Amino acid sequence: MSRNVKLPLPRSLRSQITAGVALLVVLVVALAGLIIVARIDHRDRTDVDRQLSARADKVREDADKLVSEGDGANDTDDYGGLLVGSQSVVRLVSNGQVVAERGDRPTVDIPVPSSDGMSTLYVGGQSWRSLVEPVDGTGDERLQVLQDLSPIEQRRTDNTRIVAGVAVLATLVAAGGVWLITRVIMQPLQRLRAGVQRIRPADTSRMLPQVSRPQEVADLSAALNGMLGQLQTSMRATRRFTADAGHELRTPLTVLGMNLETLQRNPRLPAGQRQEALDAMAVEHRRITALLEGLQILARGDAHALPPRATVDLPALLDEAVRHARNRHPGATYDVHIPAEPAPQVQGWSTGLRLAVDNLLDNAALHGRRPHGRVDVSLSWDPGRLHIAVSDDGPGIPADRREAVKERFARGSRPRSPGSGLGLALVQQQAELHGGALTLADAPGGGLRATLTVQSRPAEPAA
Repeated sequence: MSRNVKLPLPRSLRSQITAGVALLVVLVVALAGLIIVARIDHRDRTDVDRQLSARADKVREDADKLVSEGDGANDTDDYGGLLVGSQSVVRLVSNGQVVAERGDRPTVDIPVPSSDGMSTLYVGGQSWRSLVEPVDGTGDERLQVLQDLSPIEQRRTDNTRIVAGVAVLATLVAAGGVWLITRVIMQPLQRLRAGVQRIRPADTSRMLPQVSRPQEVADLSAALNGMLGQLQTSMRATRRFTADAGHELRTPLTVLGMNLETLQRNPRLPAGQRQEALDAMAVEHRRITALLEGLQILARGDAHALPPRATVDLPALLDEAVRHARNRHPGATYDVHIPAEPAPQVQGWSTGLRLAVDNLLDNAALHGRRPHGRVDVSLSWDPGRLHIAVSDDGPGIPADRREAVKERFARGSRPRSPGSGLGLALVQQQAELHGGALTLADAPGGGLRATLTVQSRPAEPAA
């Protein structure tokens, strides 16, 4: 049964880089060294073959003299010193017998050759290179020249050891250099790790240190800071939602509890008082529902938990919103002014824009003149922006209070209609999410003029 064996890897990135570079260096140096050793060995053996051929030609010119001298052990010869001290042997073979032999005689007997040509012989633990050629055309006599290959093999062994030593030394030097270099390179990552370790759940403002290089670490730092920003925004939105909900729901829930307790303690309460209590409970229920819906929308906007952007047809959205507002407020008169030419495109969230427009239309009808108020609605645009202006004919809002009423749960000093105080906050949030703003000013005929500005998308060039 076979098992997949996984080699243990170092845990730290620095160690992994060092080990990887060291392994690569030892492989490259060893491979290059072995190739060089093989080339040198091949060259040496080629030189031996060439020398054997030259010696054979030299000896063949005067083979009779080799026979006449026999097996003399002179320190010199008449062949130019080719044999003495050269670790080579020349033999003359006739009819399967060695008739003459000159040179550095081996300590073991070399067998008589059976065929002509180049060959390598292994005798007594030694290797010899042999060349056998006929002396004349009859083939009865053959000349054998041998060269001891021990020096060449020793040179190859020495070269291999040198390559191994160089590979080990290069690996150690490379590993040490990479270990020191990666210490410098890894400093930005170490800073990021230290920054992450300092972040605590209760800390909603701490960010990771900014890193400018290397580019990959800088991108990682920016991505992590972006993620932290989103998490912190979501956390703040959640905390704000919890605090707002707890603060604003306390009063309606208290009223509901008091009315329920009154109905429970007085089962024989007159029908008029009972109905009055039920109506008050229904009002508080609607208030709680509207408050929770508004807070939920605000929380999603704060946390940027929004669907993908899409193209919004703002004139069509405005026309539909006014049509539904007329049904909700039949006593108010809505006068709409939308230019006939095509409006610039808007990239955004149709649900959020519709909610903002509905709040502006409802506020204008509720805070305008009673019972037959007038609401003027207009759509205009300039390069890069679209403006939805909603004007009423009510008392308006003092200039020093206009910024304050945009805050959550903010209401006028003398509110003329029930509400949660989230309407203009929702409009302000949607304006900011769409690259614009909410502006409050005096209406031309008195009252309040609320202008919702959003950013438009540049028109695509015609094909």
